[in-house]
Amino acid sequence: MAKGMPSQSDSGTFTASVKVSDINIPAPPISASPRKQILATRRELQNAYQGRDPKKIKTLIRNHHWPINDAIRQTLWLDMCKRKQRNLGDSAIYDEMIQELFGEDSHPDIKLPAFLDSTYCQYFLNDNGLLCAKRILCVLADTNPDITYSPTIFAVTCLFLHYMSEEDCFNCIYAMVHSSERFFTQTKMAYETSALVLMDLTKRFAKASYGYLSRYTRQMETVFENWVWWIFKGLPFPHLIRIMDCYLNEGPKVLYRAALAVIMLFHKSSVKEGGLGSTISVQTAIAQFCENIPVTVEKFLKTAFGIRGLKRTDVEKLRIKNEMYLKSRKHTNGMSKSISSNSLTLRKNESFLNMVHPVQSVQSGILNYEQSFPGRARSRSLGMVSLTTLQSSILTMQDLQTLCMWLPVRMSVQQPVLLYTTEEHGTSLQTLYSRIEGRGPTLLVIKNDQDEIFGAYCSCDWIERNQHGKALTYFGTGETFLFTLAPNAVAYKWVGLEGGSDLPSTANMFQSGDKTKLTIGGGNGEGLQVDASLYQGRSERCDTFNNPSLTEKEDFYCKAIEILGFH
Repeated sequence: MAKGMPSQSDSGTFTASVKVSDINIPAPPISASPRKQILATRRELQNAYQGRDPKKIKTLIRNHHWPINDAIRQTLWLDMCKRKQRNLGDSAIYDEMIQELFGEDSHPDIKLPAFLDSTYCQYFLNDNGLLCAKRILCVLADTNPDITYSPTIFAVTCLFLHYMSEEDCFNCIYAMVHSSERFFTQTKMAYETSALVLMDLTKRFAKASYGYLSRYTRQMETVFENWVWWIFKGLPFPHLIRIMDCYLNEGPKVLYRAALAVIMLFHKSSVKEGGLGSTISVQTAIAQFCENIPVTVEKFLKTAFGIRGLKRTDVEKLRIKNEMYLKSRKHTNGMSKSISSNSLTLRKNESFLNMVHPVQSVQSGILNYEQSFPGRARSRSLGMVSLTTLQSSILTMQDLQTLCMWLPVRMSVQQPVLLYTTEEHGTSLQTLYSRIEGRGPTLLVIKNDQDEIFGAYCSCDWIERNQHGKALTYFGTGETFLFTLAPNAVAYKWVGLEGGSDLPSTANMFQSGDKTKLTIGGGNGEGLQVDASLYQGRSERCDTFNNPSLTEKEDFYCKAIEILGFH
């Protein structure tokens, strides 16, 4: 048995890890079921699980307000976690990990893992319970080194220890970490994304409340930064426990519902009290409201689950959209604002000239800089320029010089390599994928039957198209762009670079591909798309780049396709 394994407390409900005397257990509400009915509800739940009736299970758990000291959670929470991950683990393995990490020391000085932040809640755990929580998280950190930032894991761990043993708690947390339902954010990016998701949900499902909050601050993103702590730190314990009942069954969507309920109820209460004063921030006002929330658990959950039309698929789409937005902002942060050039007056990145010289227009193997680029100021660092073996049937040296101006700086100093060409490798989309996946960012160049030359810089490896299984989804960052080279040279950069924060979800549709088509740019049209035969294509205006069609006619036929990589 693991050291510090909590046994049952004198209360008969909470474990020995809990300071039961500190808990103020409210009287059951009038609407609560009598004891016989609660027992009947347990049987109903068991039958619903056996009959695999998720709708009935959801209704039962939402509507039955068991008091915080009801023994049903000793088995219910564990059962729900088991259903998320069939193999919860072996208690003997957990004991071995404790022995390996801490030896025989029964009360080691344990430091919390780095993936937590300074905000954490132990609720009503005693010193022994807190020690158990620290041990669990240290083992979790040791067995899951890919978790880099997950502040709410500590809170959920402590809540579990109110109702279950240390080993069961670890197994439940482990199951939630590895569940496909994303119970916990596990990176800083994912945590920041969740705040933007809630902000978007508020705009859609609580428009009046969003408008009210925006009167008091121009920095709306900061209002939602620490939204999870409204729930795990601010709300009273009975509210939190009932949220946990539903969260373990339905997943993280419940937390978004709870946060929306906080915002809507805060709005209503604030208006009733005459609005916010000038001496308090919106964030502080919401936190104080949660601590002294004037509604019962029943009314709070009724508000949360009364929000119609909020679907798990909506949350997932917003997660993907906002994650792409943050990745793009990260990649473009600190970069000078890119310009879509009509006149080619941008300064050329001369370091790129070290690497690209098409052999089709040059006879000798070595060029002097002045011979290569007469009339241009010479960079001291260039000296002699070596020719590469890049054999392009589409691009001229001028085309490559033009592309170098538009590429991110880190790519413009790398050597280009021809990864795929229809002339050599045939016209199969699957062959194209097989030759470019795993090769990082790429340049797609197309020449159509009208001798128009156009394409796209794709900032992410095409292997990412497989991350969501067979589902066709968009990925990529704001470094992606579309371009034309002939008859005119123009680059169409991501609309997010213009600085607007209120972008539509369709403005983050960068790259997408499956066995039937490859697409760059989406939203009310495809910026550039080719079919599985690599013969037919289409280009039209899209929200991501706000570009016109790259070709005179939206539908076109490909004469040649090339894809360049970098190394």
